[in-house]
Amino acid sequence: MSTLAGAGEAVARPASSAARALMAPNHARSRFGYHPKEDPWRRHGASALARPIVTLMQWLRTTARESAYLALGLPVSVVAFAVLVAGLTAGGVLAITLIGLPVILAFFLAARGVAEVERRRAAMLVGPVESRYRHSAEPGLWARFKTAARDGATWRDLSWLVLVSALGFAGAVAMFTLWISAGYLITLPLYWWALPHDALPRITDSWIVDTWGRVGVSFALGLGVAFFTFWFVRGFALGQAQLARWILSPGKRAELETRVDELATTRRAAADTQTEELRRIERDLHDGAQARLVALAIDLGMAREKLDSEPEAARALMDAATEDAKAALTELRELVRGVHPAVLADRGLDRALAALAARSPVPVTLEIEPGDRPAPAVEAAAYFVVAEGLANVAKHSGAARSTVRVLRPDGKLVVEVADDGAGGASVDGGTGIAGLEHRVRALDGTLDVRSPAGGPTTLRVELPCAS
Repeated sequence: MSTLAGAGEAVARPASSAARALMAPNHARSRFGYHPKEDPWRRHGASALARPIVTLMQWLRTTARESAYLALGLPVSVVAFAVLVAGLTAGGVLAITLIGLPVILAFFLAARGVAEVERRRAAMLVGPVESRYRHSAEPGLWARFKTAARDGATWRDLSWLVLVSALGFAGAVAMFTLWISAGYLITLPLYWWALPHDALPRITDSWIVDTWGRVGVSFALGLGVAFFTFWFVRGFALGQAQLARWILSPGKRAELETRVDELATTRRAAADTQTEELRRIERDLHDGAQARLVALAIDLGMAREKLDSEPEAARALMDAATEDAKAALTELRELVRGVHPAVLADRGLDRALAALAARSPVPVTLEIEPGDRPAPAVEAAAYFVVAEGLANVAKHSGAARSTVRVLRPDGKLVVEVADDGAGGASVDGGTGIAGLEHRVRALDGTLDVRSPAGGPTTLRVELPCAS
């Protein structure tokens, strides 16, 4: 509301709260319970009509998904039965010969493939079903066979093959029979009257559907069969899927066994890496600093002999010995930096990575997320990942720029080294990444290399970060 004040100037005055509620056209809920924008019929009637439609659509989707699960069980059961018969027959006959070894291993792998299909089928109803298999740490057919034969997951897969050969077939046949019977009975009123007398449907030998009364009874029977089929499909499908999840999922013991195997593998890899590192240090000392120190000793001995007779020659030898000493110190400093750089221990990971980036011949963009200092072992692993990554960028990639990122999400230390080079890097490429993988896995970390041909390359390492 407004009133005149002076020469036509309108001055607004606040209205009462009740007046504002009555005047506001978009007021969602007034003090008096009236909703000007809301039609009571639309609010109650539309929702009342939509609710059964939504429920029916959900029911149809659920029933279709469960029926599809049972229908897929038919081809799976046939394949499972064929794998069982072929594997047991061929493996049993050839087990006494060397030929039986690859046949049985192929049988195990085929069972694993069928089990993986069953995990995906069960995921339609009960969610993801985890799979976990042991992997042989040694090359060769015999090592793979021993690993598969000792893996409890292999025997769980075989057990499920036996069950699904029967359950999958029986469930699919029963479902198809029931749905076809229900559809046949429910649709009788649409066409029975157009059939000749000798082609009229028979429910039993003495029950011929030849009157509308019997058609109504058949229709009601069809509805009953459909109702029963709905609950049968739901119960059988969910029961079979839950059974598949229970059998095919790794149990606590399997998880512990897998974890023990992983730890044993990583510890062996860490020990091998440490041994190789010691050999490298010994080789570098022998070929580098030790050779220079020997030359230094020889030069000093010759200079001592010529000090009185040939002072100029002695001075030249002493100058050469001085250069050898400086070179030896430089090589020792580099060697010590390769074992554990002093800047890492003194100033932390940020300063150490900055020093690496400064020494890189390829321009480096350094992005470090601030956070607490990680454990020394994690810090050292991150440092050597960046050092090896930048070394590979300089030697092999032909990149114009590289980027180093250090992130700290969810209690982890994530290190990424990326470049715009030619790509083609891999763990098995002989560029030192395999040694990094052993070092990272020893700390329960992961290493991933994405390097398509033509680039770019990204080396990503995740380490558990215990501050």
